[in-house]
Amino acid sequence: MSSSTSDTGNTSVTLYEAPLVIPVTGPVICDGAVAVRGGHVLHVGTRDWVRQKLAQDVDEPSRVRLRRWGGLVTPGLVNAHTHLQYTGMASVGSRTYASFRDWELAFNKIYDSPEPKPWRQWAHDGARQMVEAGTTAAADIVSDAEAADALASQGMHGIAYWEVMDWNNEDWQRKGPQDLLEKIRAIRAMGVTELGISPHAPYSLGSGPLLDLPDIARRLGMRLHIHLGETPAEAGKLPSRLTNQTSWAWNRTEWQSFNDLKRAGAGASAIQFLDQLAVLGPDVHIAHGVHASREDRRILRQRGVSVALCPRSNRITCTEADAPIARYLEEGNPLSVGTDSLSSSPSLDVLDDVAFLYDLAISQGYEELDLSHRLIRMMTLGGAEAMGLNCGPKRIGQINVGASADLAFFDVPVDVTSPQALEDTLERFVRHGSGTCRATVIEGRLAYDRIWS
Repeated sequence: MSSSTSDTGNTSVTLYEAPLVIPVTGPVICDGAVAVRGGHVLHVGTRDWVRQKLAQDVDEPSRVRLRRWGGLVTPGLVNAHTHLQYTGMASVGSRTYASFRDWELAFNKIYDSPEPKPWRQWAHDGARQMVEAGTTAAADIVSDAEAADALASQGMHGIAYWEVMDWNNEDWQRKGPQDLLEKIRAIRAMGVTELGISPHAPYSLGSGPLLDLPDIARRLGMRLHIHLGETPAEAGKLPSRLTNQTSWAWNRTEWQSFNDLKRAGAGASAIQFLDQLAVLGPDVHIAHGVHASREDRRILRQRGVSVALCPRSNRITCTEADAPIARYLEEGNPLSVGTDSLSSSPSLDVLDDVAFLYDLAISQGYEELDLSHRLIRMMTLGGAEAMGLNCGPKRIGQINVGASADLAFFDVPVDVTSPQALEDTLERFVRHGSGTCRATVIEGRLAYDRIWS
């Protein structure tokens, strides 16, 4: 149980009560309650305790608005990797492909077609779909500036990452940084304040931009988000031992690109290549991480890089492997969950990917009893950590005093009559919770409501 003693007064309070509250940063609470005031959590604990605290610090009981719910309550979910502007390209994501290249060609056929695309409308539609699935924050990669305000359109938290791709070293040196800064200024002029940079992938950029982009982002105080270890070509062929025992064979050459390194048969993975360029760090999170050897995973852990797993997208785009989630979990890599876009995934509900990850981890041999707990953390606090939004007065992905009042309400049967029944409830949520969100609160505002309206 936790409460704030400094945030008192007569501002109205909304009290949410439910048979199960999952704070993530504390033990689950049976017969729990969350009091919200001024966009932040005021108290969280058992229903009786929170009511007692409110009776002490609210002068007028009539100013407490009670909202009861019969299911479970979690922090707002966090989608750690998506492209909302591609919401209107669901026809691409609904098909099957023989290879990653085949999917890429199908994507490009629509993206590059001369017909105008309503990117902004599609992006706003995608953001709304996420809110209706209980998601309150996202890492949204943007390749057309008009779509950059998708998160803001729903009052969501998160970061819009401007995507940089298809630059060779010569063109980048001539005009790349100037072009990037102009795009950043234009997006900021739209009122988008939470902005990051997304160097697309090692195979779509020369080493010049891959060296410069982290420096630019860090000078501007921005975070980075990269597609990494997604395609089969990014896998390494070196023995999985410490990089400093293998890199002498290839890192003394000033490679113009990762593609040049691969053509030369050097055998380094994309993760190892970016690490040699000092791209990785705690201000970076990557998407996919499918082709990641034991040494690759160690590098990511040591650099503090979170991996946003997108298992359904990996199947549709034919990455030729599943992410090694069991190894990631056993070895302690920071993890989060992303849906990717509707151009490569059937929905924007992270619980669909969480259910997939549950089965995937089991099939890969994960045997610990904490899998449901780990997955709940990944889709809440894990996503917040990936974007550096897990601490401070605007922290998300958790229900504790002073945190942003981002809440999601799920219509999942709750049984807390025994310890095992409680564990079964959590497992039921991660395996079958998709499509059960009935209300979403963002910063104290009821952004989606199928319960009390």
